Amino acid sequence: MKILLIENDEGLTQVLTKILTAHHHVVDVAQDGEMGWTYGSTFEYDLIVLDSVLPKLNGIRLCQRFRANGYATPILLLTARESSAMNAQGLDAGADDCVVKPIDLVELMARIRALQRRSSGNPFPLLAWGALFLDPRTCEVTYNSQPIALTTKEYEFLELLLRDSQYVFSSEELVDRLWSSEAFPSEATVRSHLRRLRQKLAAAGAPPDFITTLHGRGYYLKAIETEATTEVSFAYPKSDALEKRDLPIKVMSVDSDRGWLNILPTLLKPWGFKVTTLADPQQFWIILQAVVPDVLILEVDMAEINGFELCQMLRGDRHWQRLPVLFVSVLNDDATQQQAFTAGADDYLCKPVRGVALANRILSRLQRMRDCAN
Repeated sequence: MKILLIENDEGLTQVLTKILTAHHHVVDVAQDGEMGWTYGSTFEYDLIVLDSVLPKLNGIRLCQRFRANGYATPILLLTARESSAMNAQGLDAGADDCVVKPIDLVELMARIRALQRRSSGNPFPLLAWGALFLDPRTCEVTYNSQPIALTTKEYEFLELLLRDSQYVFSSEELVDRLWSSEAFPSEATVRSHLRRLRQKLAAAGAPPDFITTLHGRGYYLKAIETEATTEVSFAYPKSDALEKRDLPIKVMSVDSDRGWLNILPTLLKPWGFKVTTLADPQQFWIILQAVVPDVLILEVDMAEINGFELCQMLRGDRHWQRLPVLFVSVLNDDATQQQAFTAGADDYLCKPVRGVALANRILSRLQRMRDCAN
């Protein structure tokens, strides 16, 4: 991320800049409120870390000015004392979160990661694209489970592409996002970092055009070939015999009930479905992108995040918004079922459910998708 740090304590500024840089963030520093306004209104930032007590323009008023002028950048306010009134004043001014001094650096980084996840719409820390995985918590990058050692700029380059995988970044935008306002790298420098990054990815098994160049425009991640979920390429049954398809239908189920997950492949085996089960919703996006299922089955009540939230995130994602979602839950009341459909569910079944009933619902939903596509 590119972070604007507005802090007039030189010692604290050095400490925060060091730890933020160590976590692969690009940091600009402003020492008073007016300078902070100039930087924040001129350059694009992913996060503003703002002290509440500043010369020329205090942090509360500066936060209000940002919000009054339509700036939606997440703001983390640093308060000088533990006061619920001060924190409330900061939050009312438009801050997204508050951290009390003296600052616990571990807590600060955790809150920054939380704001980062919140602003990206993805509550899961891991970033993935095909066989590539990047963990912002540990700054580890792997391809097909093989670790890749990257320099700071190579890592930042890759993380930026992963966080906005549908966007084409020009060289000018990369310079603006990955270098501080005091640095003026040339376009040749950008190409040099990109070339080394591609070489390291290729050495780990990625295709040479994993990062693709769109001549005259910039750079983006190559589309995953198997990513189209709306093109159903298998044959559907012509009778109630429900014979196996030419290609297996891929079903993914996310549920905290391991007993259900263990029995589901057996329930759907007669129809030749390829079933992937997941008990830990924290790994949802990783497994989803690796499997590219034709149908997703969710339970409502799960740890960390519930099925409604997962369904809503899918419906808000351009790539996954048309993926069929079926809820299979122990909850059988009308209110819960209505909430599921409001979240974007295509169907809802109550446990226990027979294999034939579930298979018919899956096939029926996919058939309707195919009819609509035609």
